[in-house]
Amino acid sequence: PTGRAIGIDMTPDMILRARANAKEANLDHVEFHEGRIDQIPLADDIADCIISNCVINLAPDKNLVFKEMFRILKPGGRISVSDIALKQPLPESLASNVMAYVGCIAGAISIDDFERGLRHAGFEAVHVVDSKADLNAYTLVDGQSACCPPPKEKLSLTVKDQSCCGTSCCDSSTEAENVDVHDGLKSVMAQYNINEYAASVKVYAIKPKLILD
Repeated sequence: PTGRAIGIDMTPDMILRARANAKEANLDHVEFHEGRIDQIPLADDIADCIISNCVINLAPDKNLVFKEMFRILKPGGRISVSDIALKQPLPESLASNVMAYVGCIAGAISIDDFERGLRHAGFEAVHVVDSKADLNAYTLVDGQSACCPPPKEKLSLTVKDQSCCGTSCCDSSTEAENVDVHDGLKSVMAQYNINEYAASVKVYAIKPKLILD
């Protein structure tokens, strides 16, 4: 009751949906802002904790993201995020594939680069932990690929409105295009053992309480 949660998303539709949900739930200690993860529209030293789910891999400049996360955290604040990181370089045919990028694989950096980037931004107690999740399992779900959910017509009524992507992330403008996007992702991922190259990771780090120049 004495704290607050702040949501950031780059898509106006998601912001509108979040605000509507908060209003329906009578939550007056949450707020939502449109913005990018590498240009967060918040003041310095404002947050106790930053969480995100499979977002950093989609940002072109990861180091800029790490610097922004460091900037908005209070001294002693922490990050606890889930993402995709690479265990070894991707084959060129996969690394340059736009569907693999949309599927949260081709845009990922190595686990070592993840750790180095966070430390370079100023974080300490950095841990990038392989969760051992089976990324190949996404190809076994009809219509699902990587971090993106199936098109709404392929989801049960109990989960279709809980998609983290919504209509403006992974889905396209028409139902036919939605199916094409997800089928394309599934086709690309089915050609590789994704677990050989990438890992679903849990990322933890702390902004030091005392920062020395």
